Amino acid sequence: MPAERRLGKTALLRLSFASVEQLRAHLRFEDKATLLFFRDAELDLAAGTTAMIEMVFDNSEQTRVVRASVARSSGGVLWLAVPDARFAREVTERALVGRRGRRLGVDRLLRLERESGAESMVTLLDISLAGGRIGGGLPPQLSVGDRVALELASIEVGETPGIGTARVAWIDAGEAGILFERTEPARRAAVAKLFEACEFRWRSAHEIRHPDTCCRGAEPLRATSSCC
Repeated sequence: MPAERRLGKTALLRLSFASVEQLRAHLRFEDKATLLFFRDAELDLAAGTTAMIEMVFDNSEQTRVVRASVARSSGGVLWLAVPDARFAREVTERALVGRRGRRLGVDRLLRLERESGAESMVTLLDISLAGGRIGGGLPPQLSVGDRVALELASIEVGETPGIGTARVAWIDAGEAGILFERTEPARRAAVAKLFEACEFRWRSAHEIRHPDTCCRGAEPLRATSSCC
């Protein structure tokens, strides 16, 4: 995969489905892991490769971004292990919960400061102009409703370190949703610059369109067929 289709060592993929139901047909559950499978002859990703996947749907403006790793790869068929249990529950048990605006996958270290002054290093997992999702070392004292200050651990061209403050909206399975406080123009501008930088990287993501010949019945076509 070309370097421009990667975010660091992470492959950027965009999967396009007709509906969430079609996506659901491509999920399998093995040993408490969620596996997403699809076929794409142009992809050459070795087992263990990490990927960030944006899923889009013809019948909805909702999108989802998840992290995954290649569990198996053979003959253009990829099985991606998705550790996000919250995403699996959304897809299998209910319709996707609506979100305000597009979310983009991102892999950036943040310094998180609580109102007590205690600092932690966390990972920004995805971002929209309204909020984001963080994980990778949340402080155990963090609670829904807490106000936190966020700062990028390192910056790239055009970025500013300080993102501003946010409120914790939810906490689940070692991750948390945050809502940015956007009352000050400088804070809105900092979030917008970071979002625009992420959007620019995603423009070169490898796009995979779900074939119309797949999923005509109750099950998708298997790996020996022309699709999945």
